Amino acid sequence: MSSPLYRQALSHSWKLAWQHKSLWIFGIFAAFLGQMGFLELVSRTSLTAATRLSPFGLAGNIWAILKAFATADVEWQMPLDAWVWLGWLVVSVGGIFLLLFFVAIVSQGALIEATAFSVRKKNLPDVGRCWHMGVKHFWRLLAINVFRWLIFCGLVLIVSIAALNVLLLGGFGDAVLFIILFILATAVGMVMSFLVIYSAAYVVVEEKTLGKAIEHAWQLFLDHWLVSIEVGVIVLFLNIAVGLIVALGFMITFLPTLITWFIALLTANPNLWTAGLIAGAFFFVLFVIFVGSVFTVFTTAVWTYLFMAMHHVGIKSRVLHWLNYRKK
Repeated sequence: MSSPLYRQALSHSWKLAWQHKSLWIFGIFAAFLGQMGFLELVSRTSLTAATRLSPFGLAGNIWAILKAFATADVEWQMPLDAWVWLGWLVVSVGGIFLLLFFVAIVSQGALIEATAFSVRKKNLPDVGRCWHMGVKHFWRLLAINVFRWLIFCGLVLIVSIAALNVLLLGGFGDAVLFIILFILATAVGMVMSFLVIYSAAYVVVEEKTLGKAIEHAWQLFLDHWLVSIEVGVIVLFLNIAVGLIVALGFMITFLPTLITWFIALLTANPNLWTAGLIAGAFFFVLFVIFVGSVFTVFTTAVWTYLFMAMHHVGIKSRVLHWLNYRKK
């Protein structure tokens, strides 16, 4: 294809996310899996590496937890009915977690299906169909996401240990090793995130088996690695914009809280301040859920739209297009 489809992808995805509000429920649950795109792995790996340069890093936290359990003076003797209630609590919480996990995986597949259908048919499929397609591909999507989390946790653990090593020893060689590992982890995380996106799309849109989906995703990335990075950068800037919107929403939703705090000081009524704080937190959480849901639908649609363009006709890099134009 002679020109990139970035503008068309962004426009189509925004219309899909804003006009079809029935997809927001899928966005709410799919957001629990993390955003699709290299930002989710790269930025978290970067942020993790930065925050791990302290005793509160991942390795430090694990050690502190193990040490606390080993040295804590805990009375484990409880009556039988207390153990029964504890067991029911664990089972109930675990069941809720598994249910949310199932719905999140299915919602991710549903959003991919909705986008693909809207691109092919110029219309939105029935929500029930989207849900059914998500359920149909649940196990393959589950495997892809588990693979993604294992790789991500491995990268974070490696970078965290290197960062903790720099903190404890502080040698020049340790610092160089940390920088090298950080760069490698970031690169691997970026490539992995692209493979996850394309593999999930191959599973849902093209009905590929898990092995074939990963194989085709790797080839698609090799053919469009620069395009993938360019789209990832675009999504990165969109994330920054969304972050600013959330910050603005925080100030707006907590403005009544500040007013009630001022009134509470004048009237010496702490209950008024508590009520205002709870109300502000409640509306802010609703706002974050709303923004996160819409943005998850949007970003999933962007990647799915561009996947279909890459897979069927191909996309030229905007950077290469600009460089060729400059040479002329």
